[in-house]
Amino acid sequence: MPADAALVAIASFAVLILAYFTYGRFLARRIYRLRAEEGTPAHTLQDGVDYVPTRLPVLFGHHFASIAGMGPILGPAIAVIWGWLPAVLWVVLGSIFVGAVHDLGALTVSLRYKGRSVGEVCHHLIGPRARLLALLMIFFLMSLAMGAFVNAISSLFVNFNPDAIIPSFGLMVVAMAMGVAVYKLRVPLGLATVVGLVAFGGLIVWGVRQPVTTYEWFAAAETRAALAAARDAPAERDPTGDEIVPAFAPPYGAAAAAARFEALDETAAADDVRRSAAQARYGWIGVLLAYGFIASVLPVWLLLQPRDYINSFQLYFALATMVLGLLFAAVTAMPESRFDAAAFRPNVAGAPPWFPVLFVTIACGAVSGFHALVSSGTTVKQLDRQTDAAPIGYGAMLTEGALAILVILACTAGLGAVDWQAGGTYATWEAIAGAGLAAQLSAVVRGGANFLAQIGIPTHYGTALLAVTIVAFAMTTLDSATRLLRFNVEEMCRALHAEPLANRYVASAAAVGGIAFFGLVPAGTALWVLFGATNQLLAGLTLLTVSVFLFKLGRPVVYTLVPMVLMLAVSIWAMVLSMIGFWTAPEQPWRGVLIGVTVIVLAMALWLMAEAMLSFAKGRGGLVEDGREPEADGEGLAGVSTAHLG
Repeated sequence: MPADAALVAIASFAVLILAYFTYGRFLARRIYRLRAEEGTPAHTLQDGVDYVPTRLPVLFGHHFASIAGMGPILGPAIAVIWGWLPAVLWVVLGSIFVGAVHDLGALTVSLRYKGRSVGEVCHHLIGPRARLLALLMIFFLMSLAMGAFVNAISSLFVNFNPDAIIPSFGLMVVAMAMGVAVYKLRVPLGLATVVGLVAFGGLIVWGVRQPVTTYEWFAAAETRAALAAARDAPAERDPTGDEIVPAFAPPYGAAAAAARFEALDETAAADDVRRSAAQARYGWIGVLLAYGFIASVLPVWLLLQPRDYINSFQLYFALATMVLGLLFAAVTAMPESRFDAAAFRPNVAGAPPWFPVLFVTIACGAVSGFHALVSSGTTVKQLDRQTDAAPIGYGAMLTEGALAILVILACTAGLGAVDWQAGGTYATWEAIAGAGLAAQLSAVVRGGANFLAQIGIPTHYGTALLAVTIVAFAMTTLDSATRLLRFNVEEMCRALHAEPLANRYVASAAAVGGIAFFGLVPAGTALWVLFGATNQLLAGLTLLTVSVFLFKLGRPVVYTLVPMVLMLAVSIWAMVLSMIGFWTAPEQPWRGVLIGVTVIVLAMALWLMAEAMLSFAKGRGGLVEDGREPEADGEGLAGVSTAHLG
């Protein structure tokens, strides 16, 4: 029927909303036992830099922007190669019963331990070896993830969306002005929000009208002249006269320039564009790493928090307009309301097995270990009331699931049938997975812009809006992750008794170094699949930590233990398959790096699981917080203090 895609969207959103008001509230009240009257680390440890009590709407925006990033966009955009149905089912069910349970659990446990990270909590719940293992795993995971992110962002800036550069970096200025206005000048939040959003909208228009084609800065004079001429040239036929070569249209990305020159048999110009684009990409990687360092050491209220807050409105707008466009297409029976992809496509040429790889490829769209790091790294330090953890921990994950659903529909209904036919974007595994991360993001942008066009938003503005949304969220994840890596390095230094190195500048430099290492590995989609597997593995280990916490308090553990077993099994299986794939692949300079990282992470994970099993074997009770002896509590669990542990 013509409204298939719209019906899937409506049904998915309805299930997610129902889950929040039923299962989410049950977990918050009965399992995690959040209480509004108890204090939070944001108040008890307030320092004006990292620990800052924050209003719920602002913190929700910061948290959502930090956890969203490119994860729920890039992962589903690849995973739909196996069909839209398994992707939708995993996003909806995984978000409700795994991802949101994980996020709320990580936030709650960190809250009970005065804002400590998941790695630090492992020390108290499992043992000192567990802390070091967890911290090392976290360092690998975040460095790997952010390496993939800076690769994709730099490629998007150069090859596909130069129009996203001005709004992405202009937003930093707007965010800092907003932070000063609200926190120092006491400007009302509502007024600052309106001014910030208007300024951001102006930056998007500016970026569309003046894309910054940085690859031209590195091109030869002849190539720059050819590019200038191509901007004014109409569509024309290729040298054989068989096909019409499209005009070189905005936003003038390097990929389109090289493709046009190649089609016109101007090989020298095409090669020079590709060479220039590669140089520009390395330059952008350096800029992004410098930005991550600066953002990680600034006070959270000055850049990180207001930037994420403004970004959240941008995503709300993009989500709302995409839904309206999809519904309008359904009412008017437009092609964008119908699925062009198969519901289930288990046998894709050249693809790895859909199970378990689909689950780790979707990654943050359903569950993400990275969310535990955000929850226990930055969010918990800004939580005003304990009960705010429910909408932030559980609700933000469901909102991210809604975003992933729209991405799935944009790729399977918004792109058009040609992308799913021979020679199209999703024809084979190599066509989508071998095209590079930025090419996959471009597929989402094109499909989503087709939805926006249904409600009158011109395609070139729609693509710019969605590209800026993706880049902005990727950059918020980058600055949040660099800050979290800074915390991680500081904790590792303290664990190794190297306190002089545990300052924010040295730790931030180490964090940026880890990101740079993976950012310069030209591994493309292989890097993303490895990130997905290690990310899901960390989610399973976080659920294991939360399960130990609940077990020690004598509470039901089935709600965390079942998803824990699922995630550990799926992620370990996927990592073994990835390692076999790396080993049997043709010789590549990055193959040894990926195999080494996989082996190290797997070994540490198995060791950490063994440590957790020993903790379970010791039985209930025995929780100690802040070095104090545990006390008997009112629930009759001898040896467990509930004054802070809930």
